[in-house]
Amino acid sequence: MPTFRRRWTLAGSVAIAAAIVGLSVAALVPRASSGPWPSLLVTLVLLGLGLAISLHVRFLLLVRRAHGETARVLEAGEREFESIFDSTLDAIVILDDQGICREANPAALALFGTQRQQLVGHPLRRFYLAASGPEATRDPLLDRNCAHGEIELVRRNGETLFAEYTVKTNYLPKRHVAVLRDISSRREAERALRESDERYRQMADNIQEVYWMLDAGSKHILSINPAYETLTGRSLETLRANPTAYQELFHPEDRVRVLTRLEEAGETGQIDEEFRIIRPDRAVRWVSVHGFPVRDAAGVVRRLVGTAQDITARKSAEEQMARNLALAESASAEADAFRKTTLALTQNLRMDYVLDTLLQSLLKLVPCDSARVLLVETDTHLFLAREMRHPESTRRVPKCPATFDASHSRFLMQVLATKSPVLIPDTSTELEWQSFKGYSQMRSWLCVPLVASQRVLGLLSLADARPQAFAQDHLRLAKSLAIPAAVAIQNARLYERAEIYAAELEQRLGDLEQTQNALREAEHGRALSEEKFAKVFRSSPIAFSITTVDEGRFLDVNEAFEYRYGYPRRELLGRTVFDIGIWDDPSERMRLLHEIREHGHVRNRVTRFRKHSGEAIDTFYSAEIVAIEGCDCVLAVSEDLPERAEFEPPLTRKAAP
Repeated sequence: MPTFRRRWTLAGSVAIAAAIVGLSVAALVPRASSGPWPSLLVTLVLLGLGLAISLHVRFLLLVRRAHGETARVLEAGEREFESIFDSTLDAIVILDDQGICREANPAALALFGTQRQQLVGHPLRRFYLAASGPEATRDPLLDRNCAHGEIELVRRNGETLFAEYTVKTNYLPKRHVAVLRDISSRREAERALRESDERYRQMADNIQEVYWMLDAGSKHILSINPAYETLTGRSLETLRANPTAYQELFHPEDRVRVLTRLEEAGETGQIDEEFRIIRPDRAVRWVSVHGFPVRDAAGVVRRLVGTAQDITARKSAEEQMARNLALAESASAEADAFRKTTLALTQNLRMDYVLDTLLQSLLKLVPCDSARVLLVETDTHLFLAREMRHPESTRRVPKCPATFDASHSRFLMQVLATKSPVLIPDTSTELEWQSFKGYSQMRSWLCVPLVASQRVLGLLSLADARPQAFAQDHLRLAKSLAIPAAVAIQNARLYERAEIYAAELEQRLGDLEQTQNALREAEHGRALSEEKFAKVFRSSPIAFSITTVDEGRFLDVNEAFEYRYGYPRRELLGRTVFDIGIWDDPSERMRLLHEIREHGHVRNRVTRFRKHSGEAIDTFYSAEIVAIEGCDCVLAVSEDLPERAEFEPPLTRKAAP
């Protein structure tokens, strides 16, 4: 269309120019006035003028039509722009070079919290948060070097907000458009996220348990807290250099099992194992690992997250308890054997029956190649009253003489003279042993005197062809069994004493069983009590604190305590109540501590504490002394006072008498 109009304009201009030239020629050439030429020339000029006029009229019509179409397009564009300008959610303001707002959309009015007449025509600077220094003279929205950024604004009601802006300068001469978006919620979310991350980091850095995260496929460590260094004795740098270096810590006997469980956890997402690790100093530690899955949208396990805890102390306690239980069971079996032996020895006073019963019982408790009873005839002469061999022993036992002259054997005289047992773990170290008839080929010897009424009745002799066959525990058993044997051998008159001894052994068995049950119940109760206390302490909405009795040093506080008094937990641990000045009257603590020691506790005592800010608050204070890891501590609870309307009448009634 523009080309067509240019052609019409050119044609009309040429026609008019031709007409002007023709009229000029007619006027300037006199001879052209005579003859038929003048009328012909006039006719041509008139035709040219008519053609020119028609061409210009056509041009004007086309221009008018084009102008109408342009106006309609501009009007549609303007309506579209106004629609976008008014309905967009982002604030749009138009500024001049002086920073005065020339136009603003409804979103801008909502952003600044003002009316249109209070914004348009006024400087936008009054909504900026006051700045000092060089920043105070600079308009960030009109800074040619910054087309995008963030700014803090102040609404008419005094509320502050953060806005993200984009500026297009000189989109028209001396006109600038700025688009602003409220990002206060995002900034608050980012701040909350940073605080959450900081709390998580502080928690992860200070807890004793190892918190870990690893890739479910490659088993590479993705994240781990510093407790790893304390538990394993290795630095975190080793994991950064080699994300699977933790596997080198596994004990060789547990390695295959733990690695298998890790592979299974990559599918199931669950791991719950107890195993051993070897630290660089060769110390062996027991570790309990618990993990759970982190799945993607498709339900596939992508990561494993969990904790690892040092349970060496618990395992040691369990092993000690197992040993104690084994000892208790062994003692129970011994007591039962002693009881049965004692009963058997006292059921029949015939010497043969007593000796057979004695040796049979002794071989059950102390396995050996040969067990003998040597009875005293005179002060130094002994005779072999009974000999019995272990039924499973195949070793050759030298023939024993029927009688012994103790004066020819230093070993027998030692037992008779001192009335004390003798244990020789290895007879090869004794120079005179080869001359000891009946025992020369024996490498271990144990001899216990049978004493009754301060008199040696005989000797209980045990021998074995192996060195180190007897230990102190065997000596203890033989000595214990020698007591009822001596009683039975002495005479039937001591039968009643044997019955008393059996009753004492029965009582010992009962005591051992009670001890065993008490150990189990105590351990179970302690575990439950510790778990319940930890849950109540951490989750209680009431402020709890644990301090040492003598120094008043903080050992632990819960979150309610932090919130109530404004002290972060990390700032309190290791410090005393006097360091931070939390007691308004420090001497009051000494008075209450004296009362706690006297009565065991205090309940609902009105005291005054000071917050971190210095504010003094009245508090219901209750406390008692508890023992934590062998140290006397004060477990204190502080609560808000009831409403004055509820609290004053009891005080009034109490003061009335």
